[in-house]
Amino acid sequence: MQEEALEFKEATVQKDAIEELADVLELVHAALDIYNVSYQELEQVRLAKKEKRGGFSEGIYLVEVEDENLR
Repeated sequence: MQEEALEFKEATVQKDAIEELADVLELVHAALDIYNVSYQELEQVRLAKKEKRGGFSEGIYLVEVEDENLR
């Protein structure tokens, strides 16, 4: 998964980036089979997390979390 994500990150042409995303998606489908989870179940988890924590559509992502319990 890391290799395919890195190849996606390094793609400079849209066609290549889409092909790398297809590889990532293929790996997701393989993992779903291994864990006996449907794509629909995964999508429900994704939507619940997006509702609770937000998504990535604006290009903003969390860099670090500080656990107040460790202070």
